[in-house]
Amino acid sequence: MPHLQRALLILLLLLGAVPQAVAGGPSLLFDPASGEVISQDRAGDPWYPASLTKLMTAYVVFEKLRSGQLDLKQKIPVSALAHVQPPSKIGMPVGSEISVKFALAALLVYSANDMAYVLAEAASGSAAAFVAEMNAESRRLGMTGTHFVNPNGLYDPRHISTARDLALLASALLRDFPEYDHYFAQSFLAVGKRKLANHNALLRQMPEADGMKTGFVCSSGFNLVATATRDGRRLGAVILGAGSSKHRADLAEMLLVDGFSRPAAPRPKLQSLVNVQTGAIVPTDMTRQVCKYKPVTLARSGDLAGWGVSFGNYESPATADMALRGRMLSPSGILLAGDPGIIRLPDQRGFAAAMWKLDEATARSACIRYHAEKAPCEVIAPEVFAKIAALLPDPAPPPGAAADPEGDDPGKTKAPGGRKTRPKNGSQ
Repeated sequence: MPHLQRALLILLLLLGAVPQAVAGGPSLLFDPASGEVISQDRAGDPWYPASLTKLMTAYVVFEKLRSGQLDLKQKIPVSALAHVQPPSKIGMPVGSEISVKFALAALLVYSANDMAYVLAEAASGSAAAFVAEMNAESRRLGMTGTHFVNPNGLYDPRHISTARDLALLASALLRDFPEYDHYFAQSFLAVGKRKLANHNALLRQMPEADGMKTGFVCSSGFNLVATATRDGRRLGAVILGAGSSKHRADLAEMLLVDGFSRPAAPRPKLQSLVNVQTGAIVPTDMTRQVCKYKPVTLARSGDLAGWGVSFGNYESPATADMALRGRMLSPSGILLAGDPGIIRLPDQRGFAAAMWKLDEATARSACIRYHAEKAPCEVIAPEVFAKIAALLPDPAPPPGAAADPEGDDPGKTKAPGGRKTRPKNGSQ
């Protein structure tokens, strides 16, 4: 930010005139070394982490490197699944090979969604096995409000975390793997003659900033876990649900400057913060605030397959989406391994909140559990999906979707050398 604006901001902070929480979502200021909470607002509320997920992806990969199961110089393949991930991505062809070292840099500096899958499959044999390890690590670290569904953070209603949990994860990364700290401060990724800028604008606007990771999908808004060091003291800030890339960087700087100005005092620990029970509330959907199109993406005819379950029919897609997000975060839904979504019913009969690509036994047992929770649930057979699909006109892409569906920094950002770039779609 301009020098005059920064000076004014710091003055307001020192005078206590800036409100603590001005993001759309939760925020948290903490000391990673001591685990102390300096300030927080709704730090235990669920939120969609987007590419902050890649901090846990990196944590698991770092463990594999330490144990010798992976090596930085090791060449690993790009699978078809990795290749089809949406941007931000490196975009290497199926069957090509890259080093673990490059994949890690691409993951943490450029937030490459394809590299998350390349690393996951190399580390654990499959993305599903890797995600199971991510969730096991989150439980071990005490991240009681977190559940991962994929290694890159693309939106899924079951893929959630909290500011508290993300602060625990950031602290664990800095404590357990200091040898990899440089990835979080790297200003750009060199790919041939190209220099892909780090999405973390705070590294360019705050001299003391030295990490860590950005995240964005339409549902989450602009997220950031940031660190900065002054006079040998390192602090961390978690910003969730900011309105833009600039907004999240400014909010993080506000909190960090405020933290450095505060004298030492007895403070609570991160572990003492309480996460809201999973499923008790649904994370805010930031789509209307940060993206140019309606928040609910409807299922296409080619999506519907296998057995499924319906959680009821609703007049609007937004109401159906709210019901779906609540059902997916219930004890019965968070571990279901199908695809959730909203189906436009034929003949203008409304919109169904549903899940598909299940087997028959899973669909039937899921509805039994939902009924025990007094929640609506109906089993849908494959032939019913086939009939719906035959009558279902595929929805047209929403306005603006081709340009900016989901990606970090939909606005322009400066790359090294001053050149401006417009990031493409995808969780970053």
